[in-house]
Amino acid sequence: MAVAGYMGGIAGLIGGMILVSGTGVVLGNRIDRTLDRTASNVEAAIGDTDPALTDGGIQNVDIVVKRRVDENRKLRERIDELETELQKANEKNDRIEDQTERFQESMQLVAAGQLAHRLETDEESSLEIAEDFNEMMDELEGTIRHLKDFISLVVSSSDEVLSGTEEVSEASNQIGEVIQEISHGATAQSEQLQSVTNEMETLSSSIEEIASLSDGVATLSERTAAAGREGQRAAQTAIDGLNEMEDGSTEAVEAIESLRVEMEAIDELVEFISEVARETNMLALNANIEATRSTDGSRNGDGFAAVAKEVKELAEKSKEAADNIEKRIEDIHEQTEVATNTVRETEERIAEHTDSIENALDALSEIAEYASETNHGVQEIHTAADQQAESTQQVVALVDETASISDQTSDLAEEVTASAEEQTAALTDVSSSARQLSENANWLHDTLDMYKVRQDPPGMEEQTPATPRDSTADAGADLTTWSTAETANWSETSWDSSMSAGSEETASAGSEETASDETTNTEPSAEISSETTNESEIFSFGESDDAESLPTQFQTGMAIDDDSFDAGYRAARKAFDGFGTERVDFCQVFCSPEYDYGDVLAGVRDVIGSDAKLIGASSAGEFTEQAVLDGSVAVSLVASDTIKFFTGLGTDLSEGAADAVNEAVSDLPSSVEGYPHLSAINLHDGLAGVSDQIALVTQRNLGHDVSFVGGSAGDDLAMNATHVFHDETVTTDSVVIALMASKEPVTITVDHGHSPISEPMTVTKSEGGRVIEIDGKPAFEAWREAVESYLAETDRSVDFDAVEEESQELLGLLTEFEFGIEEGHGAINDGYKIRWPGLTLSKAGPLDFPVGVPEGVVLRVMHSPPDDQIVSARDTAKAAVQNASGEIAGGFVYDCACRSIILGEEFDDAVSAIGSELDVPFSGFETYGELCMERGQMSGYHNTTSVIMLLPT
Repeated sequence: MAVAGYMGGIAGLIGGMILVSGTGVVLGNRIDRTLDRTASNVEAAIGDTDPALTDGGIQNVDIVVKRRVDENRKLRERIDELETELQKANEKNDRIEDQTERFQESMQLVAAGQLAHRLETDEESSLEIAEDFNEMMDELEGTIRHLKDFISLVVSSSDEVLSGTEEVSEASNQIGEVIQEISHGATAQSEQLQSVTNEMETLSSSIEEIASLSDGVATLSERTAAAGREGQRAAQTAIDGLNEMEDGSTEAVEAIESLRVEMEAIDELVEFISEVARETNMLALNANIEATRSTDGSRNGDGFAAVAKEVKELAEKSKEAADNIEKRIEDIHEQTEVATNTVRETEERIAEHTDSIENALDALSEIAEYASETNHGVQEIHTAADQQAESTQQVVALVDETASISDQTSDLAEEVTASAEEQTAALTDVSSSARQLSENANWLHDTLDMYKVRQDPPGMEEQTPATPRDSTADAGADLTTWSTAETANWSETSWDSSMSAGSEETASAGSEETASDETTNTEPSAEISSETTNESEIFSFGESDDAESLPTQFQTGMAIDDDSFDAGYRAARKAFDGFGTERVDFCQVFCSPEYDYGDVLAGVRDVIGSDAKLIGASSAGEFTEQAVLDGSVAVSLVASDTIKFFTGLGTDLSEGAADAVNEAVSDLPSSVEGYPHLSAINLHDGLAGVSDQIALVTQRNLGHDVSFVGGSAGDDLAMNATHVFHDETVTTDSVVIALMASKEPVTITVDHGHSPISEPMTVTKSEGGRVIEIDGKPAFEAWREAVESYLAETDRSVDFDAVEEESQELLGLLTEFEFGIEEGHGAINDGYKIRWPGLTLSKAGPLDFPVGVPEGVVLRVMHSPPDDQIVSARDTAKAAVQNASGEIAGGFVYDCACRSIILGEEFDDAVSAIGSELDVPFSGFETYGELCMERGQMSGYHNTTSVIMLLPT
């Protein structure tokens, strides 16, 4: 439209120039003809010889000449005027041509991406193209900045998705390899167990053979024992008749008695072997069963290992028994030989007793035969026992190998479990990142739609009835438009549509307002449709126009006390005593971490009652219009019939800013009937590291036409834990939001006192809020070089080598010389938003910021002298008062703790400067970062900045 108007103006000027030039030519010709006629008349009059005519002619000539001279003078004056107009037209044409050239150059620069370029205003020009162009570029640049922030979030989410996908792929590959190893191990285990089964079958056969042989040996032993007893009786008979052979017979009897003892020992060993055989059979059976179970995979081989161990022990005992039997038999052989020799020596002596001796010899022969058979059986038992031992050793080896494979299988199973857990975690991260990416994509789409609406001709916007947010809508769900036929999920599209009337009004009025770029009033939102049926979201205050309404009452109080309850009570009582009413609608509490927060809130509630909405935060310093204190409690109380308050709390902020803010705003209204202006306060955990994201998602949820302010909670620079308050709840890692619906708009201003001292520098390596490299150099070194270069041009010098880490001196330098992110000419705060690099006080290389600083961001090192900080505080308050739409009841101030570090004891002067300009009650706290999101200004999160919100009466 601006370009079309500009071109139309050029056409009009050219037409005007042609008209003026044509008029000049026509008048010139007319003057020439008049002069010619006058000269002819004069000549005719002078040339007449008649005296009467001469007298009359002269008189007529005088009249004619006088008239002609007057006409000629008028014509010449007109010519001068026309020449002046022509000169002005030419000058205007030159200015238009100059503006055209500058406009063409500007459009070329804009086409090349230089959105920060602006046209200088020509007050003498009839065209307002510069103002229109600059306003258009401000709006465009703000939108582009908004899109850049959104795109950064989208890119960040995409990177997280990619990283999660790579982790899932890697975990899947690992799981595949591990499963393959498990498969090979299981196959090997199955083969080994089959071998174990075969060996156990062999072992079982050997054991059965040993048992059979043992039974034979036992029978032979019994027969041998019977024969021995018969021989003993025969020998006893022979002894009666062979007294003379007593010595030899006695020796033979002793030898035979020794043989009997040995046989009895053999009998015991055979019985033991029989018992071992039975137990071995049972163990073999159990081993077979356990082997079968291990092969099926239902057991891990532990039972089989136990059985195999018992088999091994019994085999060892069997072998030991067999060895003992062998030794006994050898002893029997020796004793038998002794007895035989003795009998032979006495054979001649017992010839008289042949029958008895023959009987004895027959018995002894039978005993010898049985003994031989016994020896043969024992040898077979020994052989079988050797085979059993060998088989048992093989079984033990196989069992050991199987146990090893089982251990490997168990280890691999644990690896599979760990990989599965990693995969599950990675998939969870991917799911979360994908959901966040989807939200950011929808957000980006909504932002583009909003930009297009502002470019549409008036009256072309689609009017959609305003609707409340659906508190049950899932944060990650797809956004849908509101249906008037049934309850549906709240979408940002319908929110923006519901606000379109207010947006159009603001857009049309924007060119007429003379407010500075740093100040704005909240814009109206449409009222809730009377057809809406979700009563939990309908907020209608049917006040009579004739009823007396309470103008906004605003009071503050501060207190310091050894008791937390008493500190809260005294601060609230001081504020309450200054009220003009007994009612309290809203309370904001700022509290030092020296107190028990729950007790402080209990003391405040004891004064204000249970109905008032309450929010607050822990702080790094507190102040009101009355004083600046450390270790105190500051309370603001508000009662009003022209402002309505609604609050919400969101938790688990560090796990997802979007989900936490969604939770906080889920029960807040989208509009309030009779209170068309919406604004908000956002207080959140200052150590969550997502304050910049909080600013964006808060505006997304509240709507682009809802301005808001706020701050990051502090803890007196301890950097341990920060808290927010919502009613009686005290919590960390959370965000609390207070929505205000008012009959008149609130006023919001923001400013800082920093100036750039370095050339632009680019972040070349960063991880979240940790900036590792700037322009390819360690971040600290790049910052140090810029500061040293600046100080070299002044009388001041700093020995950075002597500055100690974790020192107050290093903290002061990092706070005095912060960074500014370039935002362009049209942004607030002179085109920069400040970022504090002092989260950790180290000279090792990286610089730590409280929020993320992505790679590719352009920075400048800024300088903030104390005097400039005080001036900035004063200017912020002055702009707020100048741009207020009416009388002011009071205000909230959110000021960075970095400003207190810079100013030291002079911080009181900055607060006094604010108070002298506002001249109303106000309370504030020193934050770990400030929020100020205004329509058309998308920067959102700040450091070392003053943010002021003024409430109308």
